[in-house]
Amino acid sequence: MAAAVAQMPLADGLNATPRAGRHQRPLTMLRFTGRGLLDAVGGLLHRPPLTVPLAGVPGTMAMLTTPDGLDGDRALNPGGRSPDWPQVVAARSALRITLYRPGRHAPRVRCPLLVVVCEQDQTAPPGPAVRAARRAPRGELIGLPGGHYAPFLDAHEQAVDAELSFLGRHLAGRSGTEGDAAEPASPRGERA
Repeated sequence: MAAAVAQMPLADGLNATPRAGRHQRPLTMLRFTGRGLLDAVGGLLHRPPLTVPLAGVPGTMAMLTTPDGLDGDRALNPGGRSPDWPQVVAARSALRITLYRPGRHAPRVRCPLLVVVCEQDQTAPPGPAVRAARRAPRGELIGLPGGHYAPFLDAHEQAVDAELSFLGRHLAGRSGTEGDAAEPASPRGERA
């Protein structure tokens, strides 16, 4: 891999789970867990997934119930251009989030890595992602104002500019062969 961009990454599910739980009701969390377990068993039996909405207000059974999670529809389906696009996820996917901790592997990422965090992100807390960027040997970090979907909304131009600049620095002049040596990483572009 020549370069990678991680935009609003969930770098540590163990860190994010209790924070997300603050935006949910205990009974709903229990119902969600039950649905996730039923879905996991159904998956073993090759049944179609039991789904839950991607986002919803606290008290509803949805994957994201953080305030900034509600911006997902506006960010991912601007203007409602795809009204038939189901914004749902398999309930079983929530069962493993706490164990999902890719930030621990950041020191092993050898290619240039740009981590884009949103400073007020309540869905994927920026702290673990910032630490992952700093631990990656060729990591760079950009902090954007706003919540989880800011790179698709208010901070879109800023996100695109940062990502294109990063990719231009690290991919310009590459022939695309595996053996090519990448250019040395530029100093960390931390603004977070």
